[in-house]
Amino acid sequence: MNKRLWPLFICLALLTTSCTTMATPNQKASSLLLLQIELRQQQIANPTPERLQQMKNMGMNVDNLDIQRIFIYLAQPITPVQAQELHATGITLYLDSWIPPADEHLEGFLIADMPIDKLDELAARDYVLRLDSAEKVAKPL
Repeated sequence: MNKRLWPLFICLALLTTSCTTMATPNQKASSLLLLQIELRQQQIANPTPERLQQMKNMGMNVDNLDIQRIFIYLAQPITPVQAQELHATGITLYLDSWIPPADEHLEGFLIADMPIDKLDELAARDYVLRLDSAEKVAKPL
């Protein structure tokens, strides 16, 4: 290779492998949410009483394994168009649960029920900042 082209080659290689600032769907979802969806998928594919008990102990609703209750974090209230988009994908939004951003908390959130196969589609929405499980055991501090 020509020595004068070597720096250009290195720059091109770095540009094509560098990280971008755009979050992937799994970067928006909390580790707890990813774990709970994985447990649901495993229980659907290969049901075991031990896993089902583990899910119950985590505070998960196991009445319908295809649905996960979540918190959707947003910078501002969801618009009617956005709500319609999400409804069309099978996501049930509880619009009266909206908690707006406040003081040092720059994100607001609302509760929703999401089909577990819609996580990537929901996380890909640019107005969705973060996703977390709303299925937890509440403990006093």
